[in-house]
Amino acid sequence: MKRISLIMLLALCITIGGVYATWVYSQSDDVADITGAKAVTMTEATFTGTYGTYSVDTTGLTMVVDPKENTTHTTALKIDGDLVIKFTPNTYAPTEVKTNGVPSTFAFSLSNSDWKYEGLDIMTIDTAKHDITWTPDGAGAFTYTIPADDLAGYITFTEFNLDTKADYDAYDLVLTNGQIVVSVSDGKNASTIVNN
Repeated sequence: MKRISLIMLLALCITIGGVYATWVYSQSDDVADITGAKAVTMTEATFTGTYGTYSVDTTGLTMVVDPKENTTHTTALKIDGDLVIKFTPNTYAPTEVKTNGVPSTFAFSLSNSDWKYEGLDIMTIDTAKHDITWTPDGAGAFTYTIPADDLAGYITFTEFNLDTKADYDAYDLVLTNGQIVVSVSDGKNASTIVNN
């Protein structure tokens, strides 16, 4: 039987907006143009004969660039909510897997290695693999939750002064060129064959 690598990729979108504060610029009768972005993601892949499937839920997570506290035009990343990773064992998985889940890791990356504004990185991110400690969800699956404060610890966000609406527009345009990607894996790959 082949063991297939269970890898889940999910892109997290960062938008520029006014959730916590408002970007205010002096203008005439022109209504300020803005853009909104949402990550396009794929549904999880399922393989027959494997121990189960991963999923990542970001429905309760927001990542927005707002003015930094006590400033009017300095960028700050505001993160709210949780990122939830889930492992659901298959019906015929071994008892050990149904009891404890599978050893798994998560890692972050950026979808665009050249995600820059004015020659500086929008952000840098911790790309190391981190072990997952599963918590049973009471319904036969396992979850691992990364709260907003913990998620912020993996990200180093670069501050920019968007002093004019033109600066705001230029930054907003660049912001849509990248995403944070979450990878979840059991460390096995599709070429690993196990003989029983």
